[in-house]
Amino acid sequence: MKPSEWLSIRVVAPPPAWDAVATVLIDSGCAGVELREQPYSIVAYLPSTEKERLDEIEAQLHRLPEYDLPAVQRFEVQSVSEQNWHTAWRRYFRSRRFGERIRVQPSWSGYRPAPDEVVIRLDPGLAFGTGGHATTALCLELLERYLQPGMRVADMGTGTGILAIAAAKLGAREVIAVDDDELAVKIAQGNIERNGVADRVRAQVGDGFHALSGTFDLIVCNIISGFLIQSAPQVPPMLNAEGVYIVSGTSGRNWRGGVRRAIESAGLQLEEVRKRRTWVAAAFRKP
Repeated sequence: MKPSEWLSIRVVAPPPAWDAVATVLIDSGCAGVELREQPYSIVAYLPSTEKERLDEIEAQLHRLPEYDLPAVQRFEVQSVSEQNWHTAWRRYFRSRRFGERIRVQPSWSGYRPAPDEVVIRLDPGLAFGTGGHATTALCLELLERYLQPGMRVADMGTGTGILAIAAAKLGAREVIAVDDDELAVKIAQGNIERNGVADRVRAQVGDGFHALSGTFDLIVCNIISGFLIQSAPQVPPMLNAEGVYIVSGTSGRNWRGGVRRAIESAGLQLEEVRKRRTWVAAAFRKP
């Protein structure tokens, strides 16, 4: 499907409502869900052939206060043409450094990285994940800290493939990158090939942890809090002894309200917590 055949949905709402907003959008068939902070909003993309869903999506979002969540402030829809899509990304996505040596930059950037930098070149397409949002940035930092050469890694909700590519370039021997969105997987595969790591990274469409087989030394999951809580019991059996589970995509409120408790109750031990603005990322380890 070409970019001109998509509708951009922009929902302005405070961070405590983001998990619920994202769930409504994803369950309604949207792709490329992206979190933005100026102003606080979520942007997602709906195929124009599904435009009859817009009224129901808006109605569901306006019912959030019934569940003690902040109200949606604005609901905006516009067509996305190929030209303004690429123009918008060129304005928004610039070369950035994360941690000690990871450099993420768009495929069109002319920036020359330093010799010691691990470079990830991306063409985001309609998928989420450029490092620009705090949740992705925190995951990159934790990957740099905990990934050891030779590890087998799973990247859940891969989006552009940024975390899977980072894992491979940091020395992982094999990376399985999973997303339930076929478009995201196609974009991720293109980025994997662009970065020369297709021999170690495989992107595939799948339903969460059900898409994985075997065990892993490290799993990274940058997905909304509801998924982290619901899937927590599935993680320990998929980790090798001393395996690491990196999570993000959760606000401080949801971290305190259930994410940490769910993962620890499943049998993993908290190693480290990192916070940036309203967002939390953490590393757990299997005993």
